[in-house]
Amino acid sequence: MSKSEMQHEHALEAARQRRVELKEAISSVEIAASAPIGGPNWRSNLQTELESLRIALEQHVKEVEGAEGLLAQLRDDAPRLINKIDRVRDEHPELTQQVADAIASAKGSSGAEDLRSQVLAVLVSIVRHRQRGADLVYEGYHVDIGGG
Repeated sequence: MSKSEMQHEHALEAARQRRVELKEAISSVEIAASAPIGGPNWRSNLQTELESLRIALEQHVKEVEGAEGLLAQLRDDAPRLINKIDRVRDEHPELTQQVADAIASAKGSSGAEDLRSQVLAVLVSIVRHRQRGADLVYEGYHVDIGGG
């Protein structure tokens, strides 16, 4: 296996692992958001899960945007996809801000229904981002990246 192929495989595996972690964090936030609002610790549980989502998203961004990360590998291996690569990369700051805003709302005094709606909208944005990322990897490598 050549050095380039090894880097390609490493980037895919690292991105796959971060993808699994991000999916688990998404699921945990959805469970917390969907719990009864009147339940004990609803807001604090949701805030805790949002913090975990923030960490998972940050790790995802760091991994895929790194010098040897998946987006760099795709840029080298499939330059025809540069516009799609840039779109996926450019979504990261907005997603990060959406999560930060949801955490701030959970810490604040926003109404529970409004908070729940905000959180679910964040999850939809992240899920769509994951779908675009999976499509991009498939288009570049004809590989299903997996990770749920």
